[in-house]
Amino acid sequence: MTFDEYNAYITSMTQELQTIAERTLNQALLGIADASNPMFIELMQRHAHLTKLSSEITEKMVAMMNFES
Repeated sequence: MTFDEYNAYITSMTQELQTIAERTLNQALLGIADASNPMFIELMQRHAHLTKLSSEITEKMVAMMNFES
């Protein structure tokens, strides 16, 4: 993965995380952001997946940059 590809991927994930945050806020304002709401559970699972993936990809990119220097 090139640095430009990494940036594009992280930007895309950040945008999706922002959408998740907005949807979660809307659910909270409606009083339905809880474990009884399958849509909330799905959002939280997607959030967890994206943040874990972001961390893994960033660690790999940093390792590649350290290896090249």
